[in-house]
Amino acid sequence: MGKKIILSDKDISDIIRLYKDDTIGIESIAKRFNVGKLKIKSILTENNVPIKKRGAQTTIGGSSDIEKSHVIMYETNNCDKKLVAICKITDTVFEDVNNRSGALTSHILSTYGDVPIPTNTYQRKKYEREYGKKWFEEYFDIKEIDKPIMKYCPYCDWCTSDLVNKSGQFMVHLINEHSLTLDQHLKSHPEDSNYFKQNHNKKLRVNELSSPDKHVVCAVCGDKFKSLTQTHLKKHGMTPLEYKLRYPDTNLLSNELYDKFSEQFRKANIDMKPTWTSKGELELFDYIKSLGLDVEKSRNRSLLDGKELDLVLPESSLAIEYNGLYYHTERMGKGFNYHLDKTKACNSIGYKLLHIFEDEWVNSTELVKRKLKHILGLSNGIRVGARLCKIKEITNKTKSKFLNDFHIQGDDKSDIRLGAYYNDKLIGVMTFNSKRDMTIGLEERCFELSRFATNYDYVISGLASKFLNYFKKNFSPIRIISFADRRWTLDPYDNLYTKLGFNLVNITKPNYWYYNSKIAKHKRFHKFGFGKSSLRKKYPELDFTKTEKELMTELGYDRIWDCGLFKYELKLDNK
Repeated sequence: MGKKIILSDKDISDIIRLYKDDTIGIESIAKRFNVGKLKIKSILTENNVPIKKRGAQTTIGGSSDIEKSHVIMYETNNCDKKLVAICKITDTVFEDVNNRSGALTSHILSTYGDVPIPTNTYQRKKYEREYGKKWFEEYFDIKEIDKPIMKYCPYCDWCTSDLVNKSGQFMVHLINEHSLTLDQHLKSHPEDSNYFKQNHNKKLRVNELSSPDKHVVCAVCGDKFKSLTQTHLKKHGMTPLEYKLRYPDTNLLSNELYDKFSEQFRKANIDMKPTWTSKGELELFDYIKSLGLDVEKSRNRSLLDGKELDLVLPESSLAIEYNGLYYHTERMGKGFNYHLDKTKACNSIGYKLLHIFEDEWVNSTELVKRKLKHILGLSNGIRVGARLCKIKEITNKTKSKFLNDFHIQGDDKSDIRLGAYYNDKLIGVMTFNSKRDMTIGLEERCFELSRFATNYDYVISGLASKFLNYFKKNFSPIRIISFADRRWTLDPYDNLYTKLGFNLVNITKPNYWYYNSKIAKHKRFHKFGFGKSSLRKKYPELDFTKTEKELMTELGYDRIWDCGLFKYELKLDNK
Protein backbone atom coordinates (compact mmCIF):
# COMPACT_ATOMS: atom_id res chain seq x y z
CA MET A 1 0.00 0.00 0.00
CA GLY A 2 1.32 3.43 -0.96
CA LYS A 3 2.18 6.01 1.64
CA LYS A 4 -0.76 8.29 2.50
CA ILE A 5 -0.12 11.94 1.66
CA ILE A 6 -1.19 14.38 4.37
CA LEU A 7 -1.83 17.89 3.09
CA SER A 8 -1.11 20.86 5.34
CA ASP A 9 -3.29 23.93 5.67
CA LYS A 10 -0.81 25.79 3.46
CA ASP A 11 -1.03 23.04 0.81
CA ILE A 12 -4.84 23.34 0.81
CA SER A 13 -4.58 27.13 0.55
CA ASP A 14 -2.16 26.80 -2.39
CA ILE A 15 -4.49 24.29 -4.15
CA ILE A 16 -7.42 26.70 -3.92
CA ARG A 17 -5.31 29.65 -5.10
CA LEU A 18 -3.89 27.74 -8.07
CA TYR A 19 -7.30 26.52 -9.17
CA LYS A 20 -8.83 30.01 -8.94
CA ASP A 21 -5.98 31.46 -11.06
CA ASP A 22 -7.65 29.92 -14.14
CA THR A 23 -4.29 28.71 -15.42
CA ILE A 24 -4.17 25.18 -14.09
CA GLY A 25 -6.67 22.33 -13.87
CA ILE A 26 -7.47 19.65 -11.29
CA GLU A 27 -5.29 17.03 -12.99
CA SER A 28 -2.18 19.26 -12.99
CA ILE A 29 -2.76 20.22 -9.36
CA ALA A 30 -3.21 16.58 -8.35
CA LYS A 31 0.14 15.67 -10.00
CA ARG A 32 1.90 18.55 -8.31
CA PHE A 33 0.74 17.57 -4.82
CA ASN A 34 1.03 13.83 -5.51
CA VAL A 35 -2.63 13.07 -4.67
CA GLY A 36 -5.64 11.87 -6.62
CA LYS A 37 -8.01 14.11 -8.59
CA LEU A 38 -10.91 13.14 -6.28
CA LYS A 39 -8.91 14.47 -3.34
CA ILE A 40 -8.50 17.83 -5.10
CA LYS A 41 -12.21 17.97 -5.99
CA SER A 42 -13.10 17.16 -2.38
CA ILE A 43 -10.93 20.02 -1.10
CA LEU A 44 -12.43 22.48 -3.58
CA THR A 45 -15.99 21.41 -2.72
CA GLU A 46 -15.40 21.64 1.04
CA ASN A 47 -14.10 25.17 0.57
CA ASN A 48 -17.03 26.24 -1.65
CA VAL A 49 -14.91 26.60 -4.78
CA PRO A 50 -17.05 25.99 -7.91
CA ILE A 51 -15.78 23.13 -10.05
CA LYS A 52 -15.25 24.32 -13.61
CA LYS A 53 -16.58 22.41 -16.53
CA ARG A 54 -14.11 20.22 -18.34
CA GLY A 55 -12.00 22.38 -20.68
CA ALA A 56 -13.22 25.61 -19.09
CA GLN A 57 -9.85 26.47 -17.50
CA THR A 58 -7.56 28.69 -19.49
CA THR A 59 -4.29 27.34 -20.78
CA ILE A 60 -0.84 28.69 -20.14
CA GLY A 61 -0.37 29.18 -23.86
CA GLY A 62 1.65 27.40 -26.53
CA SER A 63 5.40 27.19 -26.86
CA SER A 64 5.62 30.31 -28.99
CA ASP A 65 3.57 32.31 -26.46
CA ILE A 66 5.81 31.14 -23.64
CA GLU A 67 9.00 32.00 -25.53
CA LYS A 68 7.68 35.49 -26.33
CA SER A 69 6.70 36.17 -22.71
CA HIS A 70 8.92 38.26 -20.40
CA VAL A 71 10.81 36.75 -17.49
CA ILE A 72 9.58 38.04 -14.12
CA MET A 73 12.14 40.40 -12.58
CA TYR A 74 11.84 41.51 -8.96
CA GLU A 75 12.80 45.07 -8.06
CA THR A 76 11.73 47.82 -5.68
CA ASN A 77 11.01 51.48 -6.33
CA ASN A 78 11.72 52.48 -2.75
CA CYS A 79 15.25 53.93 -2.58
CA ASP A 80 15.46 53.21 1.17
CA LYS A 81 14.58 49.54 0.70
CA LYS A 82 16.09 46.55 -1.06
CA LEU A 83 14.86 43.06 -1.94
CA VAL A 84 16.48 39.93 -0.53
CA ALA A 85 15.90 36.20 -0.87
CA ILE A 86 15.80 34.35 2.47
CA CYS A 87 16.21 30.56 2.59
CA LYS A 88 13.17 28.95 4.25
CA ILE A 89 15.37 26.41 6.10
CA THR A 90 18.69 28.13 6.90
CA ASP A 91 17.54 31.79 6.93
CA THR A 92 20.56 32.61 4.74
CA VAL A 93 20.08 36.00 3.09
CA PHE A 94 20.95 36.65 -0.59
CA GLU A 95 20.73 40.03 -2.32
CA ASP A 96 20.61 38.43 -5.80
CA VAL A 97 16.79 38.02 -5.71
CA ASN A 98 16.64 37.26 -9.45
CA ASN A 99 19.34 34.54 -9.22
CA ARG A 100 21.46 36.13 -11.95
CA SER A 101 24.67 34.77 -10.39
CA GLY A 102 23.24 31.30 -9.81
CA ALA A 103 23.92 31.66 -6.07
CA LEU A 104 20.35 30.63 -5.19
CA THR A 105 20.62 27.51 -7.35
CA SER A 106 23.91 26.50 -5.68
CA HIS A 107 22.40 27.04 -2.23
CA ILE A 108 19.32 24.94 -3.07
CA LEU A 109 21.44 22.02 -4.29
CA SER A 110 23.72 22.14 -1.23
CA THR A 111 20.79 22.45 1.20
CA TYR A 112 18.02 20.33 -0.34
CA GLY A 113 20.04 17.88 -2.38
CA ASP A 114 19.18 16.70 -5.90
CA VAL A 115 15.88 18.54 -6.63
CA PRO A 116 14.35 19.31 -10.07
CA ILE A 117 15.64 22.64 -11.36
CA PRO A 118 14.57 24.37 -14.61
CA THR A 119 17.60 24.12 -16.82
CA ASN A 120 16.80 26.73 -19.48
CA THR A 121 14.92 29.97 -20.05
CA TYR A 122 11.90 28.23 -21.64
CA GLN A 123 11.35 25.99 -18.60
CA ARG A 124 11.71 28.94 -16.21
CA LYS A 125 9.22 31.05 -18.27
CA LYS A 126 6.79 28.11 -18.42
CA TYR A 127 6.94 27.78 -14.62
CA GLU A 128 6.41 31.51 -14.12
CA ARG A 129 3.49 31.48 -16.65
CA GLU A 130 1.89 28.51 -14.87
CA TYR A 131 2.45 29.54 -11.21
CA GLY A 132 2.91 33.30 -11.35
CA LYS A 133 6.21 33.27 -9.49
CA LYS A 134 9.85 32.22 -9.91
CA TRP A 135 10.71 28.54 -9.59
CA PHE A 136 13.05 29.05 -6.63
CA GLU A 137 10.31 30.60 -4.47
CA GLU A 138 9.53 27.07 -3.30
CA TYR A 139 12.73 27.40 -1.28
CA PHE A 140 13.11 31.16 -0.71
CA ASP A 141 10.98 34.01 0.57
CA ILE A 142 11.39 37.30 -1.33
CA LYS A 143 11.24 40.17 1.15
CA GLU A 144 11.81 43.90 1.19
CA ILE A 145 14.17 45.17 3.90
CA ASP A 146 15.74 48.49 4.88
CA LYS A 147 18.95 49.46 3.11
CA PRO A 148 21.97 49.99 5.39
CA ILE A 149 22.90 53.55 6.29
CA MET A 150 25.61 54.86 3.99
CA LYS A 151 28.37 57.43 4.41
CA TYR A 152 28.27 59.84 1.46
CA CYS A 153 31.07 61.98 0.07
CA PRO A 154 30.08 65.68 0.27
CA TYR A 155 31.83 66.40 -3.04
CA CYS A 156 30.38 63.67 -5.28
CA ASP A 157 27.96 60.71 -5.38
CA TRP A 158 30.46 58.23 -3.92
CA CYS A 159 29.36 56.42 -0.78
CA THR A 160 30.42 53.56 1.51
CA SER A 161 28.73 51.33 4.07
CA ASP A 162 31.86 51.57 6.30
CA LEU A 163 30.30 53.82 8.95
CA VAL A 164 33.27 53.61 11.36
CA ASN A 165 36.01 54.14 8.77
CA LYS A 166 37.51 50.72 9.50
CA SER A 167 38.72 50.26 5.92
CA GLY A 168 40.02 53.82 5.46
CA GLN A 169 38.49 53.91 1.95
CA PHE A 170 36.94 57.36 2.47
CA MET A 171 40.41 58.81 3.08
CA VAL A 172 41.71 57.08 -0.06
CA HIS A 173 38.74 58.50 -2.02
CA LEU A 174 39.41 62.05 -0.78
CA ILE A 175 43.06 61.83 -1.81
CA ASN A 176 42.61 60.10 -5.18
CA GLU A 177 39.42 61.79 -6.42
CA HIS A 178 39.53 65.22 -4.80
CA SER A 179 43.25 65.70 -3.97
CA LEU A 180 42.36 66.63 -0.40
CA THR A 181 44.32 65.95 2.77
CA LEU A 182 42.44 65.01 5.92
CA ASP A 183 43.16 68.39 7.50
CA GLN A 184 41.78 70.19 4.42
CA HIS A 185 38.62 68.08 4.43
CA LEU A 186 37.97 68.53 8.17
CA LYS A 187 38.45 72.28 7.83
CA SER A 188 35.46 72.35 5.44
CA HIS A 189 33.51 69.56 7.17
CA PRO A 190 34.33 69.52 10.90
CA GLU A 191 31.29 67.27 11.45
CA ASP A 192 33.45 64.39 10.13
CA SER A 193 35.92 64.64 13.04
CA ASN A 194 34.42 61.63 14.82
CA TYR A 195 34.39 59.62 11.58
CA PHE A 196 38.16 60.06 11.28
CA LYS A 197 38.76 59.42 14.97
CA GLN A 198 41.21 56.61 14.21
CA ASN A 199 43.36 58.99 12.18
CA HIS A 200 43.25 61.45 15.07
CA ASN A 201 44.30 58.71 17.50
CA LYS A 202 47.07 57.72 15.13
CA LYS A 203 48.44 61.26 15.27
CA LEU A 204 48.30 61.15 19.07
CA ARG A 205 50.07 57.77 18.96
CA VAL A 206 52.84 59.19 16.74
CA ASN A 207 53.36 62.06 19.18
CA GLU A 208 53.30 59.64 22.11
CA LEU A 209 55.87 57.33 20.51
CA SER A 210 58.28 60.22 20.03
CA SER A 211 59.62 59.62 23.56
CA PRO A 212 62.47 57.02 23.59
CA ASP A 213 61.08 55.35 26.74
CA LYS A 214 57.67 54.89 25.14
CA HIS A 215 58.63 52.99 22.01
CA VAL A 216 60.76 50.23 20.55
CA VAL A 217 62.00 50.22 16.97
CA CYS A 218 61.46 47.13 14.85
CA ALA A 219 64.90 46.02 13.66
CA VAL A 220 63.38 44.75 10.40
CA CYS A 221 61.21 47.62 9.13
CA GLY A 222 62.31 50.50 11.39
CA ASP A 223 58.77 51.39 12.56
CA LYS A 224 58.06 52.46 16.14
CA PHE A 225 55.73 50.54 18.47
CA LYS A 226 54.88 50.40 22.16
CA SER A 227 55.63 46.69 21.87
CA LEU A 228 56.58 44.34 19.04
CA THR A 229 53.61 41.98 18.89
CA GLN A 230 53.44 38.51 17.41
CA THR A 231 51.04 39.88 14.77
CA HIS A 232 53.59 42.45 13.57
CA LEU A 233 56.53 40.04 13.59
CA LYS A 234 54.46 37.53 11.63
CA LYS A 235 54.52 40.05 8.74
CA HIS A 236 58.29 39.60 8.72
CA GLY A 237 57.97 35.81 8.78
CA MET A 238 59.26 35.24 12.31
CA THR A 239 58.10 34.55 15.87
CA PRO A 240 59.11 36.71 18.87
CA LEU A 241 61.64 34.02 19.84
CA GLU A 242 63.18 33.96 16.35
CA TYR A 243 63.31 37.78 16.41
CA LYS A 244 65.18 37.76 19.75
CA LEU A 245 67.62 35.13 18.49
CA ARG A 246 68.31 37.15 15.34
CA TYR A 247 68.46 40.55 17.10
CA PRO A 248 69.59 39.75 20.68
CA ASP A 249 70.33 43.39 21.57
CA THR A 250 66.77 44.55 20.86
CA ASN A 251 63.69 44.63 23.10
CA LEU A 252 60.11 43.57 22.48
CA LEU A 253 58.67 46.09 24.96
CA SER A 254 59.22 49.80 25.43
CA ASN A 255 60.89 50.82 28.70
CA GLU A 256 57.58 52.21 29.92
CA LEU A 257 55.69 48.97 29.26
CA TYR A 258 58.54 46.84 30.61
CA ASP A 259 58.55 48.78 33.89
CA LYS A 260 54.78 48.53 34.13
CA PHE A 261 54.62 44.79 33.48
CA SER A 262 57.67 44.11 35.66
CA GLU A 263 55.99 45.79 38.61
CA GLN A 264 52.76 43.85 38.04
CA PHE A 265 54.70 40.61 37.66
CA ARG A 266 56.74 41.35 40.78
CA LYS A 267 53.64 41.90 42.92
CA ALA A 268 51.95 38.79 41.53
CA ASN A 269 55.10 36.70 42.01
CA ILE A 270 55.49 37.49 45.70
CA ASP A 271 52.22 35.76 46.56
CA MET A 272 52.38 33.04 43.90
CA LYS A 273 52.54 29.47 45.20
CA PRO A 274 54.59 26.95 43.18
CA THR A 275 52.57 24.13 41.64
CA TRP A 276 55.44 21.94 40.48
CA THR A 277 58.87 21.00 41.83
CA SER A 278 61.46 19.01 39.91
CA LYS A 279 62.68 15.63 41.12
CA GLY A 280 66.23 16.92 41.51
CA GLU A 281 65.14 19.87 43.62
CA LEU A 282 63.17 17.57 45.93
CA GLU A 283 66.18 15.25 46.26
CA LEU A 284 68.41 18.23 47.06
CA PHE A 285 65.96 19.43 49.72
CA ASP A 286 65.77 15.97 51.32
CA TYR A 287 69.57 15.75 51.46
CA ILE A 288 70.01 19.14 53.15
CA LYS A 289 67.21 18.26 55.55
CA SER A 290 69.03 15.00 56.39
CA LEU A 291 72.02 17.08 57.53
CA GLY A 292 69.85 18.50 60.30
CA LEU A 293 69.56 21.97 58.77
CA ASP A 294 66.53 24.22 58.64
CA VAL A 295 65.66 24.64 54.96
CA GLU A 296 62.58 26.14 53.31
CA LYS A 297 61.04 23.67 50.90
CA SER A 298 58.70 26.04 49.05
CA ARG A 299 60.26 28.39 46.54
CA ASN A 300 60.85 31.73 48.23
CA ARG A 301 59.64 34.85 46.40
CA SER A 302 59.78 37.37 49.22
CA LEU A 303 63.55 37.74 49.74
CA LEU A 304 64.20 39.07 46.24
CA ASP A 305 60.94 40.99 45.94
CA GLY A 306 59.26 38.61 43.49
CA LYS A 307 62.23 36.69 42.08
CA GLU A 308 62.16 33.00 42.96
CA LEU A 309 64.73 31.15 45.06
CA ASP A 310 64.41 27.36 45.11
CA LEU A 311 65.81 26.57 48.57
CA VAL A 312 66.61 28.94 51.44
CA LEU A 313 68.60 28.20 54.62
CA PRO A 314 67.71 31.21 56.83
CA GLU A 315 70.11 30.37 59.68
CA SER A 316 73.06 30.21 57.25
CA SER A 317 71.92 33.21 55.12
CA LEU A 318 72.33 30.88 52.16
CA ALA A 319 70.11 30.19 49.14
CA ILE A 320 70.44 27.40 46.59
CA GLU A 321 69.20 27.38 43.01
CA TYR A 322 68.62 24.03 41.27
CA ASN A 323 68.95 24.92 37.58
CA GLY A 324 67.23 22.42 35.30
CA LEU A 325 69.10 22.52 31.97
CA TYR A 326 66.09 22.75 29.63
CA TYR A 327 64.45 25.55 31.62
CA HIS A 328 67.66 27.56 32.05
CA THR A 329 68.53 28.06 28.38
CA GLU A 330 68.37 31.29 26.42
CA ARG A 331 65.29 29.95 24.65
CA MET A 332 63.52 29.86 28.03
CA GLY A 333 64.50 33.45 28.82
CA LYS A 334 67.64 32.77 30.91
CA GLY A 335 70.07 35.06 29.11
CA PHE A 336 73.60 36.38 29.59
CA ASN A 337 73.15 37.96 33.05
CA TYR A 338 70.24 35.92 34.44
CA HIS A 339 72.14 33.73 36.92
CA LEU A 340 74.69 36.41 37.82
CA ASP A 341 71.99 39.03 38.47
CA LYS A 342 70.26 36.67 40.91
CA THR A 343 73.59 36.07 42.69
CA LYS A 344 74.19 39.82 42.99
CA ALA A 345 70.62 40.38 44.21
CA CYS A 346 71.16 37.83 46.99
CA ASN A 347 74.50 39.38 47.94
CA SER A 348 72.84 42.80 48.19
CA ILE A 349 70.56 41.55 51.04
CA GLY A 350 73.31 39.67 52.88
CA TYR A 351 72.62 36.23 51.40
CA LYS A 352 75.00 33.99 49.49
CA LEU A 353 73.75 31.97 46.54
CA LEU A 354 74.83 28.60 45.14
CA HIS A 355 73.83 27.56 41.62
CA ILE A 356 73.73 23.80 41.01
CA PHE A 357 73.10 22.73 37.43
CA GLU A 358 71.02 19.66 36.78
CA ASP A 359 73.84 17.70 35.10
CA GLU A 360 76.07 18.20 38.15
CA TRP A 361 73.43 16.77 40.47
CA VAL A 362 72.40 13.89 38.18
CA ASN A 363 75.88 12.84 37.02
CA SER A 364 77.94 13.67 40.14
CA THR A 365 75.49 13.44 43.01
CA GLU A 366 77.99 12.31 45.64
CA LEU A 367 80.51 14.97 44.64
CA VAL A 368 77.88 17.69 44.95
CA LYS A 369 76.75 16.36 48.33
CA ARG A 370 80.33 16.32 49.67
CA LYS A 371 80.96 19.80 48.29
CA LEU A 372 77.80 21.07 49.99
CA LYS A 373 78.84 19.50 53.31
CA HIS A 374 82.23 21.21 53.04
CA ILE A 375 80.61 24.61 52.28
CA LEU A 376 78.20 24.14 55.19
CA GLY A 377 81.05 23.15 57.55
CA LEU A 378 79.71 19.63 58.05
CA SER A 379 82.51 17.48 56.57
CA ASN A 380 82.95 14.39 58.73
CA GLY A 381 85.57 12.22 56.99
CA ILE A 382 88.71 10.68 58.48
CA ARG A 383 90.84 13.54 59.77
CA VAL A 384 94.44 13.48 58.60
CA GLY A 385 97.18 16.06 59.13
CA ALA A 386 98.98 17.16 55.98
CA ARG A 387 102.34 16.46 57.68
CA LEU A 388 101.48 12.75 57.50
CA CYS A 389 101.06 12.88 53.71
CA LYS A 390 103.81 12.37 51.15
CA ILE A 391 103.77 14.51 48.01
CA LYS A 392 105.07 13.13 44.73
CA GLU A 393 104.48 13.47 41.00
CA ILE A 394 101.92 11.05 39.53
CA THR A 395 101.05 9.74 36.07
CA ASN A 396 98.44 11.29 33.83
CA LYS A 397 96.32 8.15 34.08
CA THR A 398 96.35 8.18 37.90
CA LYS A 399 95.55 11.89 37.95
CA SER A 400 92.67 11.55 35.48
CA LYS A 401 90.99 8.77 37.44
CA PHE A 402 91.23 10.67 40.71
CA LEU A 403 89.86 13.94 39.28
CA ASN A 404 86.96 12.17 37.61
CA ASP A 405 86.12 10.57 40.94
CA PHE A 406 86.57 13.56 43.23
CA HIS A 407 86.41 16.88 41.31
CA ILE A 408 83.14 18.49 40.16
CA GLN A 409 84.74 19.50 36.83
CA GLY A 410 86.43 16.16 36.27
CA ASP A 411 89.71 15.63 34.39
CA ASP A 412 91.96 18.36 32.99
CA LYS A 413 94.92 18.61 30.54
CA SER A 414 97.59 19.59 33.04
CA ASP A 415 101.27 18.85 32.47
CA ILE A 416 102.32 18.95 36.13
CA ARG A 417 100.51 16.45 38.36
CA LEU A 418 101.07 16.12 42.11
CA GLY A 419 99.59 13.48 44.39
CA ALA A 420 99.31 13.26 48.21
CA TYR A 421 99.66 9.77 49.71
CA TYR A 422 98.61 8.68 53.19
CA ASN A 423 99.65 5.16 54.14
CA ASP A 424 100.39 4.57 50.43
CA LYS A 425 96.83 5.61 49.47
CA LEU A 426 96.27 8.54 47.11
CA ILE A 427 93.98 10.95 48.97
CA GLY A 428 94.64 14.27 47.21
CA VAL A 429 95.68 15.75 43.85
CA MET A 430 96.79 19.21 42.71
CA THR A 431 97.61 19.96 39.06
CA PHE A 432 99.35 22.82 37.28
CA ASN A 433 99.59 23.97 33.68
CA SER A 434 102.43 25.78 31.98
CA LYS A 435 101.02 25.65 28.45
CA ARG A 436 97.42 26.83 28.72
CA ASP A 437 96.31 29.83 26.64
CA MET A 438 96.24 32.25 29.58
CA THR A 439 99.91 31.53 30.45
CA ILE A 440 101.25 31.91 26.91
CA GLY A 441 102.81 35.31 26.33
CA LEU A 442 103.57 35.85 30.01
CA GLU A 443 107.04 35.62 31.53
CA GLU A 444 108.64 32.22 31.91
CA ARG A 445 107.75 30.13 34.96
CA CYS A 446 104.18 31.41 34.99
CA PHE A 447 101.75 28.58 35.76
CA GLU A 448 98.05 27.99 36.21
CA LEU A 449 96.80 26.05 39.22
CA SER A 450 94.23 23.93 37.37
CA ARG A 451 92.72 21.47 39.89
CA PHE A 452 92.75 20.68 43.60
CA ALA A 453 90.74 17.72 44.90
CA THR A 454 90.71 15.40 47.90
CA ASN A 455 89.13 12.06 48.59
CA TYR A 456 85.82 12.99 50.25
CA ASP A 457 86.27 10.23 52.83
CA TYR A 458 89.09 12.32 54.36
CA VAL A 459 89.35 15.75 55.94
CA ILE A 460 92.98 16.84 55.40
CA SER A 461 93.87 20.15 56.99
CA GLY A 462 96.77 22.05 55.42
CA LEU A 463 97.05 19.81 52.33
CA ALA A 464 96.63 22.64 49.76
CA SER A 465 99.43 24.59 51.44
CA LYS A 466 101.71 21.53 51.44
CA PHE A 467 101.04 20.95 47.73
CA LEU A 468 101.82 24.57 46.95
CA ASN A 469 105.07 24.56 48.96
CA TYR A 470 106.20 21.43 47.12
CA PHE A 471 105.43 23.09 43.79
CA LYS A 472 107.30 26.28 44.72
CA LYS A 473 110.37 24.34 45.81
CA ASN A 474 110.55 22.05 42.78
CA PHE A 475 109.36 24.30 39.90
CA SER A 476 110.45 27.79 41.05
CA PRO A 477 107.37 29.69 39.75
CA ILE A 478 107.37 33.48 39.72
CA ARG A 479 103.63 33.73 39.17
CA ILE A 480 100.69 31.35 39.65
CA ILE A 481 97.18 32.13 38.44
CA SER A 482 93.97 30.21 39.06
CA PHE A 483 90.24 30.52 38.46
CA ALA A 484 87.33 29.86 40.83
CA ASP A 485 83.80 29.20 39.66
CA ARG A 486 81.65 32.06 40.95
CA ARG A 487 78.66 29.71 41.30
CA TRP A 488 80.47 27.77 44.03
CA THR A 489 82.67 30.50 45.57
CA LEU A 490 80.54 32.22 48.19
CA ASP A 491 83.07 34.85 49.33
CA PRO A 492 85.71 36.03 46.82
CA TYR A 493 87.85 37.53 49.64
CA ASP A 494 87.69 34.67 52.14
CA ASN A 495 88.35 31.23 50.66
CA LEU A 496 91.07 28.66 50.00
CA TYR A 497 92.87 30.94 47.53
CA THR A 498 93.08 33.92 49.84
CA LYS A 499 94.27 31.66 52.68
CA LEU A 500 97.09 30.47 50.37
CA GLY A 501 98.14 34.09 49.70
CA PHE A 502 96.46 34.60 46.30
CA ASN A 503 94.92 37.96 45.42
CA LEU A 504 91.72 38.53 43.44
CA VAL A 505 92.82 40.33 40.25
CA ASN A 506 89.82 40.01 37.92
CA ILE A 507 86.20 38.91 37.66
CA THR A 508 85.29 37.49 34.25
CA LYS A 509 81.95 37.93 32.51
CA PRO A 510 79.47 35.03 32.41
CA ASN A 511 80.41 32.27 30.01
CA TYR A 512 78.16 29.90 28.10
CA TRP A 513 77.80 26.19 27.45
CA TYR A 514 75.81 24.51 24.70
CA TYR A 515 72.82 22.28 25.32
CA ASN A 516 70.74 19.99 23.11
CA SER A 517 68.19 17.85 24.97
CA LYS A 518 67.74 15.57 21.96
CA ILE A 519 71.43 14.60 22.07
CA ALA A 520 72.00 14.54 25.85
CA LYS A 521 69.31 15.45 28.37
CA HIS A 522 71.74 15.80 31.29
CA LYS A 523 74.84 17.31 29.74
CA ARG A 524 76.24 20.74 28.95
CA PHE A 525 78.78 20.89 26.11
CA HIS A 526 81.82 23.17 26.42
CA LYS A 527 81.84 25.87 23.74
CA PHE A 528 85.47 25.11 22.79
CA GLY A 529 84.27 22.08 20.87
CA PHE A 530 81.95 24.15 18.67
CA GLY A 531 84.11 26.85 17.14
CA LYS A 532 83.75 27.44 13.41
CA SER A 533 86.87 25.42 12.63
CA SER A 534 85.43 22.41 14.47
CA LEU A 535 82.00 22.86 12.90
CA ARG A 536 83.50 23.11 9.42
CA LYS A 537 85.01 19.64 9.84
CA LYS A 538 81.81 18.07 11.15
CA TYR A 539 79.25 19.96 9.05
CA PRO A 540 80.91 21.24 5.82
CA GLU A 541 77.47 21.82 4.25
CA LEU A 542 76.64 24.70 6.64
CA ASP A 543 76.67 28.36 5.61
CA PHE A 544 79.75 29.69 7.42
CA THR A 545 78.96 33.31 6.67
CA LYS A 546 76.61 32.98 9.64
CA THR A 547 77.72 33.45 13.25
CA GLU A 548 78.60 30.54 15.51
CA LYS A 549 75.38 31.12 17.43
CA GLU A 550 73.25 31.03 14.26
CA LEU A 551 74.95 27.83 13.13
CA MET A 552 74.46 26.16 16.50
CA THR A 553 70.80 27.20 16.57
CA GLU A 554 70.34 25.53 13.16
CA LEU A 555 71.89 22.37 14.62
CA GLY A 556 69.37 22.40 17.49
CA TYR A 557 71.63 23.73 20.26
CA ASP A 558 70.83 26.44 22.80
CA ARG A 559 73.10 28.30 25.23
CA ILE A 560 73.23 28.10 29.04
CA TRP A 561 75.06 30.88 30.87
CA ASP A 562 77.01 30.61 34.15
CA CYS A 563 78.04 33.36 36.59
CA GLY A 564 81.59 33.91 35.40
CA LEU A 565 84.88 33.25 37.22
CA PHE A 566 87.08 34.83 39.90
CA LYS A 567 90.70 35.11 38.73
CA TYR A 568 93.36 34.84 41.43
CA GLU A 569 97.11 35.48 41.23
CA LEU A 570 100.06 34.66 43.45
CA LYS A 571 103.37 36.46 42.75
CA LEU A 572 106.58 34.92 44.08
CA ASP A 573 110.13 36.23 44.48
CA ASN A 574 111.98 33.44 42.67
CA LYS A 575 114.02 35.48 40.21
